[in-house]
Amino acid sequence: MTNLRNNTAQLTSIHPDYPLFLWPMFILRFLSHWPLSWLYALADFAAFVSSYIVRYRRKTIEENLRKSFPEKSSQEIRQIRQDFYHNLADISVETLYGRTISVKEMKRRVEFDGMEIIEKYYQQRQSIIILATHQCNWEWLLLAGCLRLPYPVDAMYKKLANSNMDDFMYSIRSRFEGKPINKDHAARAILKRKHETRAIAVVADQTPSIHTPKDWITFLHQKTGFYQGVEQLPRLTKYPVVFAAMYRISRGCYRVQFQEISEPPYDEKTQILSHYVALAETVIRQQPANWLWSHRRWKYTDPSTPNVSGR
Repeated sequence: MTNLRNNTAQLTSIHPDYPLFLWPMFILRFLSHWPLSWLYALADFAAFVSSYIVRYRRKTIEENLRKSFPEKSSQEIRQIRQDFYHNLADISVETLYGRTISVKEMKRRVEFDGMEIIEKYYQQRQSIIILATHQCNWEWLLLAGCLRLPYPVDAMYKKLANSNMDDFMYSIRSRFEGKPINKDHAARAILKRKHETRAIAVVADQTPSIHTPKDWITFLHQKTGFYQGVEQLPRLTKYPVVFAAMYRISRGCYRVQFQEISEPPYDEKTQILSHYVALAETVIRQQPANWLWSHRRWKYTDPSTPNVSGR
């Protein structure tokens, strides 16, 4: 019980990094009723302000990009940075729009490939773990997944410090019968519902806290710490693991590709984390501006690596 609690708590932090969410709650609720075309006009303005006036986390973004893509020129890095600001603004307003979007429109805007993988396990009445990344709009991935997947979906998240914002995000994430589960109660929920068939969705590429035990692996040319739960939670639950790769097709339209990572029985040769990292890196390299570069992903370094200074 203690091990399961520790491992699930490690895995389940989902933290929005949206500048627009610094706005007062009544404005956010008002904006969520705007047509998406109006919200995209707002996103264009927000991207301009974030990039050229506020320079939102520019140092972190540029450092992350340079170290992740040492083969790219300065001009290419600048272009990815600019495209990233637009991506961040777009997913900000899209997430607001998720509060009022219709079922029909949500299904139209997010399509799924590889559903035969999901159906196979569902027909076996086998619960699964779906690992995703902070690529494209992971909030819409949850909403669309709740509508398209045959499973009920449990989405792990970290409770936000601001209770009003936490309630606001919870209302969005649970709109289409998704079940957001606070990481602090994740172990209890998994054990209590062990015999229910469902999908457990985890955005697994976030940074563990400084005192959290980590598994270290090379990711985007850098030694990177991942939550140990990425490897351990599937072993403890004996659930198969599926990767959800999300791509932008056009503005406001996405494609999700499911790929198998691993399935039980697991042994010492099974490499869940390394497979996840390889798939995540492939998606990021294909559409680099769509990942969350403003996050300080590499602020800690492997203590076993000598003569390396952290950020």
